[in-house]
Amino acid sequence: NDGVLVDRAWVEGPLFGATVQAGRVPVFTAQGLIFDDRISGGTVAFGSDEFKTTLAAGRYNKDHDDVTGKETPDITAEYYGVQFDYTPNDKLALNAGYTALNGIDANYVDSYKIDIPATYGDDNTASIWYVGGKYAFDKNVAFVGEYAQNTDADTEDQAWTAELQYKGANTADAGSWGMYAGYRQIEAFSAIAPTYDDIIGAGYKGAVVGAMYVPAENILTTIEYFDGEETYSGKDASKFFANVDFFF
Repeated sequence: NDGVLVDRAWVEGPLFGATVQAGRVPVFTAQGLIFDDRISGGTVAFGSDEFKTTLAAGRYNKDHDDVTGKETPDITAEYYGVQFDYTPNDKLALNAGYTALNGIDANYVDSYKIDIPATYGDDNTASIWYVGGKYAFDKNVAFVGEYAQNTDADTEDQAWTAELQYKGANTADAGSWGMYAGYRQIEAFSAIAPTYDDIIGAGYKGAVVGAMYVPAENILTTIEYFDGEETYSGKDASKFFANVDFFF
């Protein structure tokens, strides 16, 4: 397409003891299970290092392609959300929150999920509640879990992930590495823009494994694999993902 697309651009600053962002802002919720994308609007974060509240509101518009590569209608909706983060110590981090979408164009699923009514509910809204956390057993091993449910969806309304992590790759530390193994189930109408590169996307469930390595400072290599099935049909599915990122 002709023209310029703005991926993210925002202003940020303190206001009445809170941190405010406005513009085309990034939003990350539920440890990435529900949403890792941009909205046109704003966020307000306030609280302390131990307990923080984040509010978000704006307009979400995302191009979607189906699994065949065919262009399908956008998800376009009004976005509202709140997340509470509680971090009492270095070992434990908990979160809970709520994300709402109003006026969804949800027909993007229709071209390949033919056995599911292409709807988030009779009024095309999503009301997603979630809770989760991370616990570090020591400096090398941590467990991450998250659960979410879209109470407006007629079907395919739940998502969860459980992941065991070992070590971690640090782009400032050449030779550092990390790996993980886990299981994800993200039903078709339970999440909006999950963060994961391993699982194919919403509408799938199965086991995931991955490893990250830093061969040189500011270079991150990633290999990930998913083996599972479609949540709505039971059809087998798998995915291999490899990537190299350069940081400047």
